[in-house]
Amino acid sequence: MKVYRVLILLMIIGIILPMCSAAHYITGFVEDALDSTGADGHTIILWNETTGIQDNLTDTIGPSGSSGINNEYRIDCELLGTPCNTGDILTLKVINNGDGYVSEKVNVTVTASSEDSPDNVTLNSPPTTDLIFPGDFENISNSQIDFNCSVDDLDGNLQEVSLYGSWTGDWELNETKQIGVGEKFIIFTKNLLQGIYKYNCEVTDNLSISSFYSQNKSFTVDLTDPVIDSVLGNLSYSCGDLETIRVNCTTYDGLLNIDKVIIQAISPSGTTNYSTSILTGDTYYTDILLNELGSWRFNCIANDSAGNTNNLSSGDFLVYSDLPDLIVNFSSIGLSEQNPIEGQSVKINAVIENLGCSDAENALIGFFEGDPDVSGENIDNSTVNVSGLSSSLTNVSWNVKIGPINIFVFADLDFLINEENESNNKANKTFPINSWQEIYGNTSIDKILGEGAMNISAWSNETALEGNIFVTDSECSVDWLSLQAIGKTKIGGDSSNDFSEIDELLNMTTFEDSVSNVFSNSQIPKDTQNILVYQKQIQNVPIINSTEGFDFVTGILWDSSDDDLDGEFDSEDGEDLVFVAPIKKNAEGGYGFYDYEIKIPSKLREYKIVDTAEVYLYYDLN
Repeated sequence: MKVYRVLILLMIIGIILPMCSAAHYITGFVEDALDSTGADGHTIILWNETTGIQDNLTDTIGPSGSSGINNEYRIDCELLGTPCNTGDILTLKVINNGDGYVSEKVNVTVTASSEDSPDNVTLNSPPTTDLIFPGDFENISNSQIDFNCSVDDLDGNLQEVSLYGSWTGDWELNETKQIGVGEKFIIFTKNLLQGIYKYNCEVTDNLSISSFYSQNKSFTVDLTDPVIDSVLGNLSYSCGDLETIRVNCTTYDGLLNIDKVIIQAISPSGTTNYSTSILTGDTYYTDILLNELGSWRFNCIANDSAGNTNNLSSGDFLVYSDLPDLIVNFSSIGLSEQNPIEGQSVKINAVIENLGCSDAENALIGFFEGDPDVSGENIDNSTVNVSGLSSSLTNVSWNVKIGPINIFVFADLDFLINEENESNNKANKTFPINSWQEIYGNTSIDKILGEGAMNISAWSNETALEGNIFVTDSECSVDWLSLQAIGKTKIGGDSSNDFSEIDELLNMTTFEDSVSNVFSNSQIPKDTQNILVYQKQIQNVPIINSTEGFDFVTGILWDSSDDDLDGEFDSEDGEDLVFVAPIKKNAEGGYGFYDYEIKIPSKLREYKIVDTAEVYLYYDLN
């Protein structure tokens, strides 16, 4: 009986065991997120990677879940579509319920016990971003913009950040950058046209959780300076130095607002900046005390909200003295003839200005050759009345002298007028009076060589006449067969400094039209020509056109018979100097048609100082 009872019991057990399934629990703990967000209430999912995540089980973490304990979960893996077996590796993670909180994956191996626990899971904090630049409603004056987005993640698993913007009018992804280890600020450099834009940044971690900054930021790109229409004062001038002027500046900006307007007062002694107030519409103003005599100017500086700047200056504004203030401007000193010649009577004109508001009556005006304060020679005086803020023309007669003549004009010569400024009453101007003369004319030859009634030879065919005209100082005794070209030695070599030595002998060194300047380039002749003189060919004679634009020429020769052993022309010996011009029958010159034209320095008559009044004209005929 005992044997049968055991067999029956075994048979009963054998029938019952296949019909029952034992539970195998995966239990664990989920740490709160590092940003203090609690794990309770989030969903954790379990699956077997071998069969795929579509066969999964979930549980709610915390008291409302199967565990009933804070931060814990409890899942029976035997309830998977493919129940777990010993040795299976299962995977768990917290999934996103819509708030962006998930976790990394954890694995657990199924053992023979009834319960297994993986390592604790930590709820992952979503990454965060902030928009550093441009700030909200920032105004920018550059087309190139460095967008700066800061990024952070308490879990340290940042992956990438993306820039979104409305560059084209539509909101769109513009660029994505990977985030390097330790990077906290990501720069996106973009070039934008002028306009108003919005932007935002999206940061993503390696769990594909992303977030934008809480709101888009707006900014304006303004590449245009403000427009300034005018800078005007309510006075045209002022008498005295204690008057106030109101300066108005009209300015506007096409895209943004005008941020600040400054009026800069530029006085004779310095610059001062004044803040402004709005007068009306786009016009700003400030009141400025004119506390200094002289010329003022007002500069308007306008800035818009983006930092673009423009400026515009007014015209000169003059603050005059209540007293008379006579001034002679050198530019107003002139001669009544444009190109006077030596000895000609001309008028020296000068404009006397009164920069004061009171009249100057019976002002004595002195005209001088040279500075009156340094032994200048008085030419003549005149008397004028000059009304306040006006001017008067006055003049005296003068017989022209050659050379650079420095004419001085002195207003209030006797210092009888009480003026604001006595230091501006004198001015001067130099007149380079032409120091050359042109001589021209015809040759008429009717000579008979012979004795008594017997004719030996005669000239009668004047159309074929050839030869030269010579001019020299009346005191020179020329050996015509010993003439040599200036710039050449007695034997035909090069001679230096001949032109400057001529200037020294003629006292023309300081003249603008000195012999050196007219005939040479740094003592090298501008041009040369061979000239036949008394049947002798003289080589390389320095020449110039006797008058500009015509074919008559003038050359310079020296008398080598006067040389004192050095073999060249020099200022110590002062050899005879001869100007020569070849005859050209009925040719055109600067004054018409004639046979000769020669240009000589007026001071040639002073070459020999005994007689300074005359030059002699000679000719030879071939």
